[in-house]
Amino acid sequence: MDIKKQFIRYVSQNMLGMLGMSLYILADTYFISKAVGADGITALNLVLPVYNLIFAIGAMIGVGSAIRFVIERNKKNPEAESYFFHALLWAGIISLIFIAAGIFYPDQVIRLMGGDEQIIATGRSYTRIFMTFAPLFMWNHICNAFVRNDGSPMIAMMATLFSSLFNIVFDYILMFPFGMDMPGAALATALSPVVGILICQLHFRSKKCTFFAGNTIVKKAYFFLSGGSFCFCRRDIFRCDHYSF
Repeated sequence: MDIKKQFIRYVSQNMLGMLGMSLYILADTYFISKAVGADGITALNLVLPVYNLIFAIGAMIGVGSAIRFVIERNKKNPEAESYFFHALLWAGIISLIFIAAGIFYPDQVIRLMGGDEQIIATGRSYTRIFMTFAPLFMWNHICNAFVRNDGSPMIAMMATLFSSLFNIVFDYILMFPFGMDMPGAALATALSPVVGILICQLHFRSKKCTFFAGNTIVKKAYFFLSGGSFCFCRRDIFRCDHYSF
Protein backbone atom coordinates (compact mmCIF):
# COMPACT_ATOMS: atom_id res chain seq x y z
CA MET A 1 0.00 0.00 0.00
CA ASP A 2 1.15 3.54 -0.79
CA ILE A 3 2.70 5.12 2.32
CA LYS A 4 0.49 8.22 2.09
CA LYS A 5 -2.70 6.14 1.91
CA GLN A 6 -1.49 3.97 4.75
CA PHE A 7 -0.77 7.04 6.87
CA ILE A 8 -4.24 8.49 6.21
CA ARG A 9 -5.89 5.15 6.98
CA TYR A 10 -4.11 4.72 10.31
CA VAL A 11 -4.59 8.31 11.45
CA SER A 12 -8.26 8.62 10.40
CA GLN A 13 -9.24 5.37 12.09
CA ASN A 14 -7.36 6.30 15.24
CA MET A 15 -9.08 9.71 15.27
CA LEU A 16 -12.49 8.03 15.05
CA GLY A 17 -11.56 5.85 18.01
CA MET A 18 -10.52 8.91 20.02
CA LEU A 19 -13.82 10.58 19.09
CA GLY A 20 -15.67 7.61 20.56
CA MET A 21 -13.71 7.95 23.81
CA SER A 22 -14.56 11.65 24.00
CA LEU A 23 -18.25 10.90 23.52
CA TYR A 24 -18.40 8.40 26.35
CA ILE A 25 -16.68 10.85 28.71
CA LEU A 26 -19.32 13.43 27.83
CA ALA A 27 -22.09 10.86 28.30
CA ASP A 28 -20.63 9.79 31.65
CA THR A 29 -20.60 13.41 32.82
CA TYR A 30 -24.15 14.04 31.62
CA PHE A 31 -25.65 10.93 33.23
CA ILE A 32 -23.89 11.57 36.55
CA SER A 33 -25.14 15.14 36.57
CA LYS A 34 -28.71 13.91 36.08
CA ALA A 35 -28.56 11.00 38.52
CA VAL A 36 -26.40 12.42 41.32
CA GLY A 37 -26.18 16.15 40.76
CA ALA A 38 -23.43 18.64 41.53
CA ASP A 39 -21.71 16.46 44.13
CA GLY A 40 -21.42 13.64 41.62
CA ILE A 41 -19.87 15.89 38.99
CA THR A 42 -17.46 17.32 41.57
CA ALA A 43 -16.39 13.85 42.69
CA LEU A 44 -15.96 12.73 39.07
CA ASN A 45 -13.81 15.71 38.16
CA LEU A 46 -11.65 15.32 41.26
CA VAL A 47 -10.75 11.70 40.48
CA LEU A 48 -10.42 12.14 36.70
CA PRO A 49 -6.68 12.92 37.00
CA VAL A 50 -6.19 9.50 38.63
CA TYR A 51 -8.32 7.89 35.92
CA ASN A 52 -6.26 9.61 33.23
CA LEU A 53 -3.01 8.66 34.94
CA ILE A 54 -4.05 5.01 34.59
CA PHE A 55 -4.82 5.63 30.92
CA ALA A 56 -1.50 7.47 30.45
CA ILE A 57 0.51 4.59 31.88
CA GLY A 58 -1.42 2.11 29.72
CA ALA A 59 -0.78 4.25 26.65
CA MET A 60 2.90 4.64 27.51
CA ILE A 61 3.43 0.91 27.87
CA GLY A 62 1.14 -0.02 24.98
CA VAL A 63 2.44 2.44 22.40
CA GLY A 64 6.07 2.11 23.48
CA SER A 65 6.11 -1.69 23.43
CA ALA A 66 4.12 -1.86 20.17
CA ILE A 67 6.65 0.45 18.49
CA ARG A 68 9.54 -1.65 19.75
CA PHE A 69 7.72 -4.77 18.55
CA VAL A 70 7.47 -3.43 14.99
CA ILE A 71 11.12 -2.29 14.98
CA GLU A 72 12.41 -5.65 16.21
CA ARG A 73 10.07 -7.61 13.93
CA ASN A 74 11.38 -5.69 10.91
CA LYS A 75 14.91 -6.57 12.03
CA LYS A 76 13.84 -10.25 11.98
CA ASN A 77 14.49 -10.52 15.70
CA PRO A 78 12.85 -13.78 16.89
CA GLU A 79 12.20 -12.25 20.32
CA ALA A 80 10.03 -9.44 18.89
CA GLU A 81 6.81 -11.25 19.70
CA SER A 82 7.70 -11.31 23.40
CA TYR A 83 6.99 -7.57 23.78
CA PHE A 84 3.25 -8.18 23.95
CA PHE A 85 3.44 -10.59 26.87
CA HIS A 86 5.91 -8.40 28.72
CA ALA A 87 3.79 -5.29 28.22
CA LEU A 88 0.78 -7.07 29.73
CA LEU A 89 2.90 -8.34 32.60
CA TRP A 90 4.41 -4.98 33.52
CA ALA A 91 1.05 -3.23 33.23
CA GLY A 92 -0.40 -5.80 35.61
CA ILE A 93 2.41 -5.25 38.10
CA ILE A 94 2.12 -1.44 37.99
CA SER A 95 -1.66 -1.60 38.29
CA LEU A 96 -1.34 -3.31 41.68
CA ILE A 97 -0.56 0.13 43.13
CA PHE A 98 -3.89 1.50 41.90
CA ILE A 99 -5.77 -1.61 43.01
CA ALA A 100 -4.39 -1.32 46.54
CA ALA A 101 -5.14 2.41 46.70
CA GLY A 102 -8.67 1.87 45.39
CA ILE A 103 -9.53 -0.93 47.77
CA PHE A 104 -7.95 0.42 50.95
CA TYR A 105 -7.60 4.19 50.50
CA PRO A 106 -10.37 5.61 48.26
CA ASP A 107 -11.22 8.28 50.84
CA GLN A 108 -7.62 9.42 51.06
CA VAL A 109 -7.36 9.59 47.26
CA ILE A 110 -10.39 11.89 47.00
CA ARG A 111 -9.22 13.98 49.96
CA LEU A 112 -5.79 14.33 48.36
CA MET A 113 -7.47 15.63 45.20
CA GLY A 114 -9.32 18.28 47.23
CA GLY A 115 -12.63 16.67 48.21
CA ASP A 116 -14.44 17.36 51.48
CA GLU A 117 -16.37 14.80 53.52
CA GLN A 118 -19.53 15.18 51.44
CA ILE A 119 -17.68 14.67 48.16
CA ILE A 120 -15.77 11.74 49.64
CA ALA A 121 -19.04 10.05 50.59
CA THR A 122 -20.38 10.58 47.06
CA GLY A 123 -17.26 9.50 45.16
CA ARG A 124 -15.99 6.69 47.38
CA SER A 125 -17.67 3.84 45.47
CA TYR A 126 -16.81 5.31 42.06
CA THR A 127 -13.14 5.68 43.00
CA ARG A 128 -12.89 2.22 44.54
CA ILE A 129 -14.44 0.49 41.52
CA PHE A 130 -12.55 2.17 38.68
CA MET A 131 -9.19 1.93 40.47
CA THR A 132 -9.75 -1.77 41.16
CA PHE A 133 -10.20 -2.32 37.42
CA ALA A 134 -6.97 -0.48 36.52
CA PRO A 135 -5.39 -3.57 34.87
CA LEU A 136 -8.24 -3.78 32.34
CA PHE A 137 -7.77 -0.15 31.27
CA MET A 138 -4.04 -0.67 30.77
CA TRP A 139 -4.41 -4.02 29.01
CA ASN A 140 -7.01 -2.54 26.68
CA HIS A 141 -4.53 0.16 25.60
CA ILE A 142 -1.84 -2.46 25.06
CA CYS A 143 -4.06 -4.77 23.01
CA ASN A 144 -5.29 -1.86 20.94
CA ALA A 145 -1.78 -0.58 20.19
CA PHE A 146 -0.46 -4.00 19.21
CA VAL A 147 -3.45 -4.80 17.01
CA ARG A 148 -3.03 -1.46 15.24
CA ASN A 149 0.71 -1.90 14.75
CA ASP A 150 0.26 -5.49 13.61
CA GLY A 151 -1.71 -4.34 10.59
CA SER A 152 -5.32 -4.20 11.79
CA PRO A 153 -6.17 -0.52 12.45
CA MET A 154 -9.83 -1.18 11.59
CA ILE A 155 -10.18 -3.74 14.39
CA ALA A 156 -8.41 -1.36 16.80
CA MET A 157 -10.84 1.41 15.85
CA MET A 158 -13.87 -0.85 16.25
CA ALA A 159 -12.61 -2.00 19.65
CA THR A 160 -12.42 1.60 20.85
CA LEU A 161 -15.78 2.60 19.36
CA PHE A 162 -17.72 -0.39 20.67
CA SER A 163 -16.20 -0.17 24.15
CA SER A 164 -17.25 3.50 24.20
CA LEU A 165 -20.75 2.58 23.02
CA PHE A 166 -20.97 -0.09 25.73
CA ASN A 167 -20.00 2.50 28.32
CA ILE A 168 -22.67 4.95 27.17
CA VAL A 169 -25.46 2.35 27.02
CA PHE A 170 -24.64 0.71 30.34
CA ASP A 171 -24.12 4.07 32.01
CA TYR A 172 -27.79 4.72 31.36
CA ILE A 173 -28.98 1.19 32.18
CA LEU A 174 -27.12 0.89 35.48
CA MET A 175 -27.71 4.46 36.67
CA PHE A 176 -31.39 4.86 35.84
CA PRO A 177 -33.38 1.61 35.39
CA PHE A 178 -31.20 -0.13 38.01
CA GLY A 179 -30.80 3.00 40.17
CA MET A 180 -27.12 2.37 40.95
CA ASP A 181 -26.01 6.02 40.56
CA MET A 182 -22.22 6.45 41.01
CA PRO A 183 -21.43 2.72 41.40
CA GLY A 184 -23.37 2.11 38.17
CA ALA A 185 -21.35 4.72 36.30
CA ALA A 186 -18.13 3.23 37.66
CA LEU A 187 -19.10 -0.32 36.68
CA ALA A 188 -20.03 0.72 33.13
CA THR A 189 -16.67 2.48 32.77
CA ALA A 190 -14.72 -0.35 34.42
CA LEU A 191 -16.24 -3.08 32.23
CA SER A 192 -15.99 -1.22 28.91
CA PRO A 193 -12.32 -2.24 28.36
CA VAL A 194 -13.45 -5.87 28.37
CA VAL A 195 -15.42 -5.16 25.19
CA GLY A 196 -12.35 -3.64 23.54
CA ILE A 197 -10.14 -6.57 24.54
CA LEU A 198 -12.69 -9.10 23.26
CA ILE A 199 -12.92 -7.33 19.90
CA CYS A 200 -9.11 -7.37 19.68
CA GLN A 201 -9.39 -11.15 19.89
CA LEU A 202 -10.54 -11.04 16.26
CA HIS A 203 -6.98 -10.12 15.35
CA PHE A 204 -5.32 -12.36 17.92
CA ARG A 205 -7.11 -15.39 16.46
CA SER A 206 -6.40 -14.47 12.85
CA LYS A 207 -3.47 -15.55 10.68
CA LYS A 208 -2.31 -11.92 10.53
CA CYS A 209 -1.33 -11.93 14.21
CA THR A 210 2.47 -12.12 14.54
CA PHE A 211 3.02 -11.81 18.29
CA PHE A 212 2.33 -13.52 21.55
CA ALA A 213 4.89 -14.46 24.22
CA GLY A 214 8.59 -14.69 25.02
CA ASN A 215 11.11 -15.29 27.76
CA THR A 216 13.00 -12.06 28.54
CA ILE A 217 11.27 -9.55 30.76
CA VAL A 218 13.38 -7.01 32.59
CA LYS A 219 15.59 -5.95 29.69
CA LYS A 220 12.47 -5.09 27.61
CA ALA A 221 10.96 -2.81 30.27
CA TYR A 222 13.35 0.06 29.58
CA PHE A 223 12.68 0.00 25.84
CA PHE A 224 8.90 0.04 25.86
CA LEU A 225 8.67 2.53 28.71
CA SER A 226 11.10 4.91 27.02
CA GLY A 227 9.45 4.41 23.64
CA GLY A 228 6.05 5.37 25.03
CA SER A 229 7.15 8.16 27.35
CA PHE A 230 6.23 10.84 24.80
CA CYS A 231 2.64 9.59 24.79
CA PHE A 232 2.62 9.64 28.59
CA CYS A 233 3.79 13.25 28.60
CA ARG A 234 1.22 14.22 25.98
CA ARG A 235 -1.55 12.79 28.14
CA ASP A 236 0.07 14.14 31.32
CA ILE A 237 -2.72 12.87 33.56
CA PHE A 238 -5.24 15.00 31.68
CA ARG A 239 -5.28 13.83 28.07
CA CYS A 240 -3.31 11.88 25.49
CA ASP A 241 -3.89 11.38 21.82
CA HIS A 242 -1.72 8.50 20.72
CA TYR A 243 -0.91 7.53 17.20
CA SER A 244 1.10 4.44 16.42
CA PHE A 245 1.92 2.86 13.13
